Amino acid sequence: MTPPKGAAQATKRDIPAHGDVRARRHTRKSMAMLELEAERLSARVEELKRQNAALEAFTSAAAHELVEPLIIAEAYASMISDRLDDLEHADARRDLATLGRTASRARLLIEALLLDARSTDRETTLDVVDLDSVVAGCLETLAPEISARHARMTVGKLPTVVGSEPLLHGLFANLLLNGLKYSRRQGPEIIVEASREPHAWKISVTSEGPTIPLEDRERIFEAYQRGRGERRSRGAGLGLTICRRIVERHGGVIGVVPGTRGGNRFFFTLPI
Repeated sequence: MTPPKGAAQATKRDIPAHGDVRARRHTRKSMAMLELEAERLSARVEELKRQNAALEAFTSAAAHELVEPLIIAEAYASMISDRLDDLEHADARRDLATLGRTASRARLLIEALLLDARSTDRETTLDVVDLDSVVAGCLETLAPEISARHARMTVGKLPTVVGSEPLLHGLFANLLLNGLKYSRRQGPEIIVEASREPHAWKISVTSEGPTIPLEDRERIFEAYQRGRGERRSRGAGLGLTICRRIVERHGGVIGVVPGTRGGNRFFFTLPI
């Protein structure tokens, strides 16, 4: 007996085409390969985490070993200088002051690098931070450099923000030291001020010195980059890179524009 026409069509549709079978096999094979690749990547991520933890431990130990002698060098340079007669040992006192400033600069850079390394792969611990207090601490640290250059530091009223106090201290220390290094050698003025925008505080550090060209205002925030033709100050070109990473970890942006009276105004934002 001949089956009904509709039944024959239904039976024909139930038989998978060879192309469909191959497609499903290919899909299953692809899924298996993706699962294996995902497992491999997951194992690699775990290995990288272990390596980063070991590197952080090493960095912390190395930084501690480097910072401690620098602190001692600063302290002894200051103590020996105080014991010397102002007139009879003027040259020695000047050399000791230079030694203290150099040790202070190296210590600031090491501490900032360590803070950045520690905070890269983890959530930043946020607290209420009084920026007036942070800047006052930075000025105390940089006192030998400020005194040697007879610099005038003008600091306006700064806000209280939510952030990481150690990282913000490193941010201001780098920007202030940068302003001192690139301003005129004697009698420069550094201005720190803040203004409120709709959703953020805008903090600026204005200093003297050659205005940074427009084409360099992004490049100088990259690692190991310095201003074109800059010869006055030695360095690895990491200070502004550290500043940018700190600001970005706080959800802000950083940049530089010409100052209203020449020089440069480095600015950054901190969300309100």
